Amino acid sequence: MIYLRHRYSYILLLSLCAFSIYVGLRCENAYSAEFRGQETQEAVTASRQTAIVTAVTHASPAIVNISAIRTVETRTSFVEWWFWDDIPYRRRRSLREVGSGIIIDKKGHILTNHHVIRDADSITVTISDGREFAAQVIGFDYLADLALLKVDAGAALPEIQWGDSDTLLIGEWVVAIGNPFNLSIGDAQPTVTVGIVSATQRAFAVEDRYHEDLIQTDASINPGNSGGALVNIHGQLIGINTVIRSTSGGSQGVGFAIPVNKARKVIQQILEYGSVLPPYLGINEIQPVTEDLAEKLSMSHNTGILVSEVEKRSPAADAGIKRGDVITEVAGYRIKGEDDFKTITRLLLLYQPTACELIRRGKKRQTEFTLKTLEWDYTPSGWGITLSQPDKAMARKYRQPGIIVTNVERERGLSDVLKRGDFIYQIDDIKIHSLEFFKIVVDELIRTQSGMQLYFERNGVDKTIPITFNRNNRRR
Repeated sequence: MIYLRHRYSYILLLSLCAFSIYVGLRCENAYSAEFRGQETQEAVTASRQTAIVTAVTHASPAIVNISAIRTVETRTSFVEWWFWDDIPYRRRRSLREVGSGIIIDKKGHILTNHHVIRDADSITVTISDGREFAAQVIGFDYLADLALLKVDAGAALPEIQWGDSDTLLIGEWVVAIGNPFNLSIGDAQPTVTVGIVSATQRAFAVEDRYHEDLIQTDASINPGNSGGALVNIHGQLIGINTVIRSTSGGSQGVGFAIPVNKARKVIQQILEYGSVLPPYLGINEIQPVTEDLAEKLSMSHNTGILVSEVEKRSPAADAGIKRGDVITEVAGYRIKGEDDFKTITRLLLLYQPTACELIRRGKKRQTEFTLKTLEWDYTPSGWGITLSQPDKAMARKYRQPGIIVTNVERERGLSDVLKRGDFIYQIDDIKIHSLEFFKIVVDELIRTQSGMQLYFERNGVDKTIPITFNRNNRRR
């Protein structure tokens, strides 16, 4: 009996051990399955957190929506007047331009395209957290199609991290971030598209602006993306989305962005001077190199610009550049024509040696020049006046951008109608934003027509005068 009792106890103990092992294995298997599931989920989550996602996370808080309201006037048409017997009158209506912008510092400075805010009466900026702010225009560069805005947020704003557009590689991944088709209204989060750098240093004219160094990308860029960011895989700003080439009006994989290194030069000048002032080089007249001219100059192909006039004791003269030279490269950029030369030289930095390649009598030569002053003043030939670009303090005294008459010669040109202190802001229907733009507009008008209307402000009163041209002079 004692033996049997011990035997039953032994069997019971073995059963209890077996049951414990079974339960333990079940628990261990359940824990292992749960652990493996957790590991799998973490692996999937990690695989979703790609470099592109990280780049968007870093950059998108600094991208804003911009809504610009401007007023336009239209007059009753002749048909309306004749058919409806309406009294001719002017109609006013408001138009809204929607685009994107980039917060470039915690103080609230925002970079965008000029065409987004052009002639705006009011500008509203919506940041990624949904807050809205009224923005003021600090300055703009019409020719580069860039504008700098400022909002007062009362606290530090998320800012973009700067990249280097000079180191871009063809084929590297880029991300376009902006607000196409006004989709962010009611939802402050910007739209993201992905592509590669398709090409660099693309050059073409957009309306009356010429871009010499655009970044081409196949990341989808649509209306409303203007002023938004093109960032690299690290979320760093490398371009400002500006324009598309399309036969349909929508994205066809051919978008363009202004390089950030160029934009930084424009921003620096706007913050310092209120506008872009090109440096004084001393090459007053240039002309394109045609095929016939290239043959006469013993050049293998027609490229570069022919120097027609060089001022004495100028940076160009000091560098040995002479009349008849053909400049083919400046600061590492190939010069294909007049537009290239003007666009590149206008943003060159002062006090830095700039490499220049030229051809003289069929032979290549290398030189360099150092720019020391900016073009604050200009004396149009035959006008009898000197015009100046106002500095930031002076510009605040006027209602709009323009240039100032700073000197009037006696009994010459327009001395009988213009006075020292007159503020010129428009020629015909073209707004004069800067002294540089005045020169471009006047040169073009002289080539294409015999006269123009000059609009200016004197002691707070708007005035206008007609100006007609003869072959050798400009006269009223």
